[in-house]
Amino acid sequence: MGNTGNGVKAGVIAGIVYGIVLGVFSYFAVIAEKETIIAAVTKSLPANSPFTPDQLYGIVMLVTPGVAAVAGVIGGIIIGAIYGWLYEKIPGRTSIAKGIAVGIIIWVLVSVVGGAQNLQYGITVYLTGVGVGIVGALLFGTLLGYFFGRLSRPPKVDPAMAGL
Repeated sequence: MGNTGNGVKAGVIAGIVYGIVLGVFSYFAVIAEKETIIAAVTKSLPANSPFTPDQLYGIVMLVTPGVAAVAGVIGGIIIGAIYGWLYEKIPGRTSIAKGIAVGIIIWVLVSVVGGAQNLQYGITVYLTGVGVGIVGALLFGTLLGYFFGRLSRPPKVDPAMAGL
């Protein structure tokens, strides 16, 4: 039942939804962590910068949701292709269970391990990323599995037309 093409299609659909959700969560995370972000920008800003930390924060606030949405779609295409290609080898009985397994793997790699760099901003920032990451990863994995299963079903044959 593994099919890379169906995996890409399912990945695009799941990636669009995931990207939108990730964009919204990212926007609110940037708002919630305003002081931390401005402090980090202030610390790393060169003395002769034409931008103030507040201006750069405003740019981050505008750009972050769009980058998150695009990354969700691109990631959905890549993960969907891999999911479709390796479908038979992924643990789980159903396409949704397999999708959730993939979502958990993505969460561990991206949020838990990859997000460790955010520990420099404090444990709260890191744990927020891990918490938001698990919600997004489970949503993505569930949608990936659901749409892959729908796309991979054999076409229904009308019994009256089967003999023709």
